[in-house]
Amino acid sequence: MNASLRHLAFSAALLLTPLAATATGTQVCLSNCVSLKQPAKRVIALNWSAAEMLLSLEVVPVGVTLTKGYKKWQTNHPAMPDSVTEIGRRQEPDLATIARLKPDLIIGYEFRHRRILDALEQIAPTLLYQQFPSAEQTDFSYFEQSQKVFSGIAQLLDKSALAEIKLQHLHQRLSQLKQQLASNGLANKPVAYAKFVGMGYGLRVFTNKSLAGAISQQLGLNYVWQHGLPGKDFTHLQLEQLPKLNNSHLLLAGNQVDGERMMHSPVWPLLPFVQQHQFSDVAPLFSFGGPLSSIKMAESFAQSLLLWQEQQGG
Repeated sequence: MNASLRHLAFSAALLLTPLAATATGTQVCLSNCVSLKQPAKRVIALNWSAAEMLLSLEVVPVGVTLTKGYKKWQTNHPAMPDSVTEIGRRQEPDLATIARLKPDLIIGYEFRHRRILDALEQIAPTLLYQQFPSAEQTDFSYFEQSQKVFSGIAQLLDKSALAEIKLQHLHQRLSQLKQQLASNGLANKPVAYAKFVGMGYGLRVFTNKSLAGAISQQLGLNYVWQHGLPGKDFTHLQLEQLPKLNNSHLLLAGNQVDGERMMHSPVWPLLPFVQQHQFSDVAPLFSFGGPLSSIKMAESFAQSLLLWQEQQGG
């Protein structure tokens, strides 16, 4: 199925998502339902994925949790204006500051913000959505989920036409990159994606349920790592556990924190993927974003593999 047909199929699936124009405005249902009489103008993002989606829809959020974290871990793509007010931590947003900003919509995570939903809804209508799969959701895909969330947010902003353009571009770019990799003999190449996150966690390796897993599959690659922490789409491996990453090519994200403890260890050169020259660097990436993060990840994966292939002599 080509990119255009795949996108048409996905667009049809979106019609099944509870999005409706009501007699009094617009309703969107994700983890919960929100109804607005008018398009939202002053929006709070309680996570960096929502902030990215708002900015890519040309809406500057009035408040975002831990704005410095967005600029580092989300990689500031698209760039967040300095005018955006910081509203506390993602786990503990500052409700008083949020109230002072007088938002007409708040967007957050189901797993993180359900416990404070009542307090948030006293300030403004609050839309929550799911980020990670539950144990029962064997078919959950963050890639598909992120597109539904993006379209739902766009509906509440009266930005559906722009969202459709962004999603079309995403699928077209994925198709182009898939063809490029296949033409260079990289179709079905086994891969895994990981990044150093610091705090003693070691190497964070993402599962096939993650955005990285889905993007790899969209590129025609064979994403092999499947073991995640409960309720997450990643796990953490310490140095002595890294031999588990065998029989695949490791796409290793740019070092946003100090990864030297592992890479400068005398054990590192002895790891199978290092000895077999089956790893390559990718640019720092955000693993939980919307269409823009998906495109950036896909381009980074493709560029990394093509450069690695060239360095290995084709």
